Amino acid sequence: MKTAVQMLEALVATSRKLGPYVLLEVLMPGGTLFAMTLFVYRNPGAAKRYVAKARQALKRAVAVTRNAFRRRIARAPSFVTGVAAAMRALG
Repeated sequence: MKTAVQMLEALVATSRKLGPYVLLEVLMPGGTLFAMTLFVYRNPGAAKRYVAKARQALKRAVAVTRNAFRRRIARAPSFVTGVAAAMRALG
């Protein structure tokens, strides 16, 4: 029984924290932008942590993509080799 009460208290606490943001989002046109702006204004530390994580994820994605392109380019025949082979084939 105690765990059910604790779960209910946690739900109430979470709804109190999210209440203003949900109301803005539901009731106002463009409310998502207002809610996000209000959240960033009220929680600058959380926003900075999120931006730092997003920046790291973007750096990893760019590095993976760059390495994939480099590997693909290294395997591909050069343009000059391709032109020379075509010229030989044509006679």
